[in-house]
Amino acid sequence: MNVQEKIQKIVDSIDGISYEFNDWTRANVKLDTKALPTCLYILPASGQFYFHNGIFRDFPNAMIAFLDKAEFDFEGNENEITVERMKKYAREFIVKLNASGMFQPIVEFIPYTVPYDILDVNLTGVVIDVQLKEIEGICIR
Repeated sequence: MNVQEKIQKIVDSIDGISYEFNDWTRANVKLDTKALPTCLYILPASGQFYFHNGIFRDFPNAMIAFLDKAEFDFEGNENEITVERMKKYAREFIVKLNASGMFQPIVEFIPYTVPYDILDVNLTGVVIDVQLKEIEGICIR
């Protein structure tokens, strides 16, 4: 199972949220018709391979967004409700990822950003930036 499939498996275990894996440009089109809220695993632009004892592990630098519909020309208090709800999904995702045994646990500081008006559809939420470190890799011999 590759990293994307592992992320999807974790997201699929969370009630009430759909999943999308794409780059920002294609996601911009897909999210016009996607069930919301959604978890968008943005196609990683970088990462590292870890190679030890004949095993390759993938350590992508991941951006994972938890997004929901926002009103056009929203008020701050209204938007904060959605952002906090998406933070709840992000926290649940991190807990489930840590419990999955598929990645090294994500601990301590987890940077996030709050996107506004970055896509054609009005979405807001939270985007976490993490390096995912596979526990099991691929044996190359």
